[in-house]
Amino acid sequence: MQLLRTTYIHLVLIALIVTISGCAGAGRTAFSKGEAFEAEGKLDEAVVQFASAASENPEVGEYRMRFLKAGEKAAQVHLKKGDAFLAAERYDAALSEFQTSVALDSSLDRAKQQSELVLKLRNSLVYLKEGEELEKSRKPREALNSYQQALQFNPDNEKAKEAIERLLKSRKSKLDGSELNLKSTKPITLKFKDAKLKDVFNIITQLSGINFVFDDGIKDSNVSIYLENASFQQVLDVITGMQKLSKKILNETTIILYPRTPEKQKQYEDLMVQTFYLNKLDAKKAVNLIRTMLQVKKIYVNEEMNALVIRDVPEVIEVARKIIEANDVPDAEVLLEVEVIEVSKKNAESLGLVLSKYALSTNALTPGGQFFSDVLTNSTSTSTDSTTTNTVTASNLLQVFNWRKFQGYVTVPNATFNFGKTLSNAETLASPKIRVKNREKAKFNVGTRVPITTTSSPTGGGVSVNVQYVDVGVKVNAEPTIQLNNDVNMKLSLEVSSILSREKIGDSTSLTTVVTIGTRNLDTVLSLKDGETSVIGGLIQDAKTNSKQKVSVLGDIPLIGALFSGKDDSNDKSELILAITPRIVRSLTVPEGDAAIFWSGREDEPTVHRPYSSFEQEPEFAAPAATPAFAPQPAAAPASAPAAIPQPSVAPLASPAPVTAASPLPTPLAPASSAAASTGVTAAATPAVTASPTAQPAVVAPIIPVVPSQSTDTPSQAAVKAADAPLPQTKPARLSVTIGAPSTVKVKDQFIVEIKAADVVGLQNAPFILAYDPIFVEYVGAAEGNLLRQDGKAVTFRVTDDKNTGQVTFALNRPADSGGVNGSGTLATVTFRARNQGPASFGLMAINFTGQGGKQYDVLPYNSVVEVK
Repeated sequence: MQLLRTTYIHLVLIALIVTISGCAGAGRTAFSKGEAFEAEGKLDEAVVQFASAASENPEVGEYRMRFLKAGEKAAQVHLKKGDAFLAAERYDAALSEFQTSVALDSSLDRAKQQSELVLKLRNSLVYLKEGEELEKSRKPREALNSYQQALQFNPDNEKAKEAIERLLKSRKSKLDGSELNLKSTKPITLKFKDAKLKDVFNIITQLSGINFVFDDGIKDSNVSIYLENASFQQVLDVITGMQKLSKKILNETTIILYPRTPEKQKQYEDLMVQTFYLNKLDAKKAVNLIRTMLQVKKIYVNEEMNALVIRDVPEVIEVARKIIEANDVPDAEVLLEVEVIEVSKKNAESLGLVLSKYALSTNALTPGGQFFSDVLTNSTSTSTDSTTTNTVTASNLLQVFNWRKFQGYVTVPNATFNFGKTLSNAETLASPKIRVKNREKAKFNVGTRVPITTTSSPTGGGVSVNVQYVDVGVKVNAEPTIQLNNDVNMKLSLEVSSILSREKIGDSTSLTTVVTIGTRNLDTVLSLKDGETSVIGGLIQDAKTNSKQKVSVLGDIPLIGALFSGKDDSNDKSELILAITPRIVRSLTVPEGDAAIFWSGREDEPTVHRPYSSFEQEPEFAAPAATPAFAPQPAAAPASAPAAIPQPSVAPLASPAPVTAASPLPTPLAPASSAAASTGVTAAATPAVTASPTAQPAVVAPIIPVVPSQSTDTPSQAAVKAADAPLPQTKPARLSVTIGAPSTVKVKDQFIVEIKAADVVGLQNAPFILAYDPIFVEYVGAAEGNLLRQDGKAVTFRVTDDKNTGQVTFALNRPADSGGVNGSGTLATVTFRARNQGPASFGLMAINFTGQGGKQYDVLPYNSVVEVK
């Protein structure tokens, strides 16, 4: 038996040695391979082998040291390769090398910086190509947006600068959101003194080709004006502002003018009804906000839907929309991690002699055997305490004398010698986590409810018992206020209570329990940063009791006095510690600059545009080519469609989605006019997009108004003719979908990404996929926007997130019989949390917008990048 046991032990030891040797051998083999690869200059393979050796034998420091050194060398090699690819403008290859360098040596800051630079340069190049393709497709507005995006990523992109400058020189006039067909874009100079108002507009008609219809309330008053090198819109803004006139555009060549009075405004102004569905802002608070800031005609609060219904002119509704957009933001939230610790320590010691009574009593008996009545009685003497009952008779006393039948007795106290010591430690812990909204109160109670009985005897007899409950334990109340810099100001109150003792008072018919409760309270105001812990201590309760009892004289004798004395010492100490840590779940959401601050017009004319904004803004883009006004020309043959931009081969999330351009439109036709023949003024053709700009002299109107003799039509007749003329046929612009996101965020901050669609017509279904970079951000949640629900119809909203691939799939569908929606707005809002520093890219893909009958939309997506710092 002993031999078998010894053999078994030897086998186990041999197996263990073989296993250890095998592990060590595998690590050594990998290390040798790594050395060989390093000698051959194959640093990437050497890093892999050294890493394998270090993982097999973590206790060998040499393996890990060689792994780190090889990684640093390989990182430098990849960094140099990336610089070479960057100089050759091979951005995809350069990005791959820089990212590999960072993976090998995370402390190489230059590789990180170069990676960010390559991403920006590559995005700039993609936006530049996208803009060129859009410009070829006769879509200058979208092209300008792409060129501006290219400059944001690379301010030194000369091609983008040249393209923007080229597009800005080919613009056309736009008035109140409607495009006008001007026969000439030459600057206008007006010099009038005491001229009739209608004559001035007659000259403007000759110069611009725009007809004016006057309301009967307009007086033909005298006008004095000197305006040099002005555009048509600037001229119109100045004159209508001076004469207090309003305008209504009938079509691209006809405008109605009427006095700016309440009666005429009711006659000509078109009213809109829009329902604003609020996400976070309460509808009652929102209606007070709108009524305070604006004078709306009609407004209604739908409390069930938390919505506002406004009926007013489009300008007022647009201002109201801006106000609601700036204030309907989600509430900030914070998670409070609270730890309450109460540590108590008790130390009690009782040592020495303790007598039951520190006194002697003596008395004598009469010859008849009775105690003297002033001291003791002949009856049995009984003493009662809370635990025992003792009966004392003469036989229990100590007799001290007996003389002539007189007897004397004395009492003898009992003696106890104590040598006990009691030690006790206790700890009470409460660790709640409370999530609370900004500026709301959070309460936390943990403990017991102690019943306290009260007994009373009514006058009619009987006994009445009342029971009341008192909360005993830990109470925490907090009211946080989250600041814009993620600091948390907090009003904090803490109460810790405990039962100290219970006593019963009263007789058996009216017994009442009296409870003594000890409390400790704390009220303070804190200011903490996100994740910062504040520890509040020092709430100490320390009670010390020292008592000593001794026999007089004997207890004072040195050395032996301790035998005739006893002492009781107790030390009770407890400390209360509070630790609180705020962790911001959702930061304060501050609207972007264009939503937080915007122009709101005059007191009686609300609008989101600045008064006389035509003197600051450039007119809208002109068509690629134009012909002289009122001269019918044959349509130009359509050009062939340009090729699509190829998809980038790596890191698709960092680059915008490619756009396949459609065939360009035929050149729009513009009518010619001979109304200005008598004045000697002619209208020049608008240059094409690709034509080089040439200087054009200003058209100067005469000081004295001249009425053309070749036209006998009144302005009203001219307006009717122009209204009856067919409008040029143009193809609607491509539907654009943009991603609205902040430019920079901080790590651990939450931010909102908005998916917006502009100028939709009859949109019914809007499925798409939002792609994001899961390395830098993580998905938190999504909410439906207001675009598809603007008419109050039900919308099916489904969201699916794949955190591995970084894709959020959206499906927004209206009922088949509900029709489509028009206008612009938000499709969805997505909340993300920043994880790591770097550029977080957001892109749109798999967009399949449809209308009634399955009509497909041509969608132009725009991507975005958020810098996480």
